[in-house]
Amino acid sequence: MAQLKLDPGWLSAVAALLMGIAGVVLLWRGRSALKGTTLVLPWAWSLFAWVAVCSSEVAIGLMHWLEVSAADDQIRYLAAMTLFCPQLSQVGSKRPQWIAWQGVVAVFLLVLWMPVFQVWAFSSTGQVAPGWIWGTFLAALILGGFLNNFPTRFSPTALCLTVAQINMTYTYLPMTVSEVTVNGSLLAMGLGLIGIGSAIQGGLGCPENLRPEDRAWFDFRDSFGAFWAARVMLRVNDSAARYEWGLWLSWNGFHQVEIVGSHADFRDGVREALITCLRKLLGDFVDEAWLDARLPPANKRKKGLEDLDA
Repeated sequence: MAQLKLDPGWLSAVAALLMGIAGVVLLWRGRSALKGTTLVLPWAWSLFAWVAVCSSEVAIGLMHWLEVSAADDQIRYLAAMTLFCPQLSQVGSKRPQWIAWQGVVAVFLLVLWMPVFQVWAFSSTGQVAPGWIWGTFLAALILGGFLNNFPTRFSPTALCLTVAQINMTYTYLPMTVSEVTVNGSLLAMGLGLIGIGSAIQGGLGCPENLRPEDRAWFDFRDSFGAFWAARVMLRVNDSAARYEWGLWLSWNGFHQVEIVGSHADFRDGVREALITCLRKLLGDFVDEAWLDARLPPANKRKKGLEDLDA
């Protein structure tokens, strides 16, 4: 029994299993926050990736404990590539193509797995060695995912995921030669667990007492990332310039330019047009209930605007 407790393979398997269970529980708790949005499918990919990473380390640990030969680098590589799926799914989260886009994500995952398929088909050494060009491609994917989500209130989660991805793939990145070890994988899982917990708690939090349009903007920006936020910001500012609303949208919310001092009816008309514009643009990503909770329909909006002006 004492030998069993001290066996490194058994200990790593137990550690990975415990972190895996904790992560699944946290992810399951967090799914309700995504209700009414197209982010339910990126969430499903996140659950898949988390189970894949933890299960791979459990399998490796058990095989080492049972003294069964295992290609550790192949198993870890296959698992590590699943970490790119939630980010790619997030990029394709706009209606109406958001469901069909998941097929693209699945095909992309198969492409990422190609170095292992090549080992199975052609390599006599059994080592995954995709080369520096492939490593540069992986580094670009890691950087792209980081830049998409780090400017949001979920920056701690983005940072944890990025470091976890590096820990799981650094042996394939340019200018590196070290192999991914058990400690590196467990560290990646620990960082992933911290990132999941931070996301469930709301990240860095959101400012209070926001106007309805700012609340909708911050919630959308932080949930869908910089890629879609930039697209929506461009469309809103284009409409503001075209219809002379006297305002503009920045990363930190809406700013008035020339509307101050104008007639009350004009201000109300601008607000009505702006909220209509936002509801139309964000409706490609969220449902009516999500919009109604942040941008009340016209029959409920008048009282809110009167309170805002008071």
